Amino acid sequence: MLFSLRLSAQSYNFTNYSLKDGLPQSQVMVIYQAKDRTLWLGTFGGVSNFDGKEFTSYSKADGLGSNSVNSIVEDNDGQMLFGTEMGINVLKKGKISTLFSGREVTHLVKDKKGTVWGLTSRKLFKIEKGKLVFYPFENKSIYTLKADHHGNLYALVFGKGIYQLKNNQWSLYHALPNPLNNLSIKEILFDKTVAGKIYLLTYRSGVYVLEGHKATLFFQNPDIDTYYSIEQDSKGNMWVGSEKGAYLINKNGTIINLNGENGLSDNQVDEIFSDAENNIWLSCFSDGIYKYEGDAFIRYNKFKKQNIAFSISGIAADKNDNLWFGTFNKGVFKYDGKNVTHINLPAIADKKIYFVYADRAKNIWISVYGNGIWKYNGRAFTQVLKPDRYDNSSIVEDAEGGIWINGPIYSTYLKDGKTERITGFDGYSSCVYPLSKDSLLLGTSNGITLIKNKKVDRSFKIPSLSNVFVLSIVKHGENLVFATLGDGIVTWNIKTKAIKRYVVANGLNSNDIYSLAADNQNNLWAGTGRGINKLTYDAKQKSYVVFRDHPLIVECNQNAIINYRNSILVGTITGLIQCKTNVPGENKKNPFIHIQQVNVFHRNDRTKDLAINLNGRGDRFYKLNYSQNHISISFKGVYLTNPESVQYRYKLVGADNDFSKPVPNTEIEYSAIRPGSYTFQVYAIANGQQSNIEQFSFTIVPPYYDTVLFKVFAFLVIIFLIWLIFYLIFKTRERKKHRYEKLKLKEQEKIRKQTAEDFHDDIGNKLTRINVLSEILDKKVDGSATEQKELIRLIRENAGLLYTGTKDILWALDPHSDNLFEILVHIKNFGIDLFQNTGIEFKMEGVLSKYQKLHLSMEFNRNLTLIFKEMLNNVLKHAKAKQVLIMVIETEHNTINILTSDDGEGFDLESVERGRGLNNIQTRCKRIKSTFEISSIKGKGTTTTISTRIPVTK
Repeated sequence: MLFSLRLSAQSYNFTNYSLKDGLPQSQVMVIYQAKDRTLWLGTFGGVSNFDGKEFTSYSKADGLGSNSVNSIVEDNDGQMLFGTEMGINVLKKGKISTLFSGREVTHLVKDKKGTVWGLTSRKLFKIEKGKLVFYPFENKSIYTLKADHHGNLYALVFGKGIYQLKNNQWSLYHALPNPLNNLSIKEILFDKTVAGKIYLLTYRSGVYVLEGHKATLFFQNPDIDTYYSIEQDSKGNMWVGSEKGAYLINKNGTIINLNGENGLSDNQVDEIFSDAENNIWLSCFSDGIYKYEGDAFIRYNKFKKQNIAFSISGIAADKNDNLWFGTFNKGVFKYDGKNVTHINLPAIADKKIYFVYADRAKNIWISVYGNGIWKYNGRAFTQVLKPDRYDNSSIVEDAEGGIWINGPIYSTYLKDGKTERITGFDGYSSCVYPLSKDSLLLGTSNGITLIKNKKVDRSFKIPSLSNVFVLSIVKHGENLVFATLGDGIVTWNIKTKAIKRYVVANGLNSNDIYSLAADNQNNLWAGTGRGINKLTYDAKQKSYVVFRDHPLIVECNQNAIINYRNSILVGTITGLIQCKTNVPGENKKNPFIHIQQVNVFHRNDRTKDLAINLNGRGDRFYKLNYSQNHISISFKGVYLTNPESVQYRYKLVGADNDFSKPVPNTEIEYSAIRPGSYTFQVYAIANGQQSNIEQFSFTIVPPYYDTVLFKVFAFLVIIFLIWLIFYLIFKTRERKKHRYEKLKLKEQEKIRKQTAEDFHDDIGNKLTRINVLSEILDKKVDGSATEQKELIRLIRENAGLLYTGTKDILWALDPHSDNLFEILVHIKNFGIDLFQNTGIEFKMEGVLSKYQKLHLSMEFNRNLTLIFKEMLNNVLKHAKAKQVLIMVIETEHNTINILTSDDGEGFDLESVERGRGLNNIQTRCKRIKSTFEISSIKGKGTTTTISTRIPVTK
């Protein structure tokens, strides 16, 4: 029965683009696809570029030599070349120029190397350096040029055969056997699946196929006078365009005539083209172009000339497998396999029908606007529910055989002739689903409500469905699947409670889902606001995959869906749609995207704005000035299969962490971009499939004051300035301290000098007076008073010693003594005085006048003097020496050593007991940061060395 329905009433799915959509002229003579996947259409009204949504057209007013465009090709530089009735025009960066004029150019084809070849007046030429170079074929006419799917170029030469371009030379590839020699051949087509198989389209004799040296008639229809076009689709089926529509010759041998009766046009088909996405395009004389959407979906809108293109509100099958479908304005129809019958019951005929439903006994239930609920048991109609304030829009039978009929604000339960009404749920009811023996779910405008034992259970909630309008519910495997208005499909795993959502970005045609049903292969079908989707469940991923099929653009109706005889039937606003459940998957390509243009705006000077046309060179790196930090990037995704589903995700690497959410925008603007390196990336998504990623890389060069080198330099300058400030502060403090110390030293020198003078004047005078008085006393004492004489001598001696000691103190106090020279001279004088009249010879060598520059502290002065007094006194008392020598020696390290040696008895260093004097010498050496060494050999004298750390100024 369904086969009969298909043969009698089916309409294939085509999408037509004509003048009302923007096509400049209705007769398309040539179709060409550029590298950016857009279509170029040559018409009698100029040429037009079509991206699936919009037409951009050029005519004679824009520079074309003629509005009659016969051939189109894109060269390796991205330029579009148009062969017209008056020559060749070139489109580059939106401007048209003339390459050749004066004669009609019928074919333009590019070879493997990118050289463009063409035909004019049946003569072959190629374009070299912007000029036409003709290639003679013994003055034979050339009918057509064609490239195979490998890019090899062929020419059909009249009376000769098919020639191939190889190594830049044309050679005979295939001679034409009889009867093809004398036929007018319009096109050559190379089979995509069988190597060496060639189809030849003749004007009036049909299609021939060449295999080896044999020519066989492939297709001919006696009712057809002229054949215009030929193409092979991705499945290997052949398409032939004729004067009366097109013919689809399937691989299994069946032939379908596509014409005005089943979705195409009755006019001649001038061109058939298979694009990169494996869509088939047909140009029909005066009707524009058609895109074949495949036979996965077949429309039923007429049957034996009876119009059934109504808005379908419900579908059901009765016990005899008759198909019942309700409409929103024409009542109910029944199809029995042969005829479509309009139900003429006055209560139903031409009424608005809310649902048509079959229970398990295959009784038909019908909800009629203003007329309640009716039931058909196979023999007669009966009214089950009288009209009420609100009409009922959904129905279901539960596991106990009870019927639930839902209105917007209450649900009615029918069983065994009894009626019970349930209310109290939130929102307006739109669908119902029996969940278990005593429970069912209501889909409402406010989510989901559970009715358990005929009471609303408010404890049951699915949070993800709160405030979501649920239109349909089905159970599919372990999942409850919810169709929603605006929120796509939501699945809830009954066991794990896991929630998943599927929307347009996952491949759905729309986020408005009106109906759900499963087929015999356990696929899930969804009727949406923009077509029908098939979903398959991936058990490993535990998620659904949206099947990528031809997007039939049609609005489906709520709960108007049924699994009927291995097909899914869906009610739409324009009739019934059959969905084939076993259609083999097609080799559909992903969408394609390219960046059209990058506009760079200067911050201050509009004359320095730039427009960068990438022309497929997105791998280049661009340097921009720091003032060129406002960028606008326009791009276009082409998906001719379903252009309305194209959305974009983008990110600016260096500024964004991840790609944006899917957006429809085709232009993105970035302002006030900071200096740095960036890469803009964008890709298109359509039907859940992702395109190539297109990118544009650029660097915004920072100003000199924002460069790393400048920052390092500035940092170093700042550090230097800080150091300089602190240095100056410390130096200032040091100078102040130095001045203070200098003043302090001067003051000390002044005090020392004054003290020395005062001490000399006061103590010296008193000692002199004591000495004079002692002399007077000595004279007055009788010479026999020896004891008194001895006391007077001791007084005079001690006064002399005190005077001598006073001289040392006065010398130390005098500031003029604070240099090494004065110290050494003082030590020398002391030695001379000490050893005078003792029989010991004393010498001191190395006392140089330059040592006056070596100023020393008073502490150093005093300790060094006392050290040598102690040593020389020890020599005088204990050494029994005859000679004593002090030598001042400069070392290599610019320090001074003072050696004291004598030729006395010497002593054993290890056995001698160290006295207090030796210890005093070592202690005083440490005070002045000097070292003291002594060496002595018994019988050979003693040598002491004092190493000072006084720097020598040379």
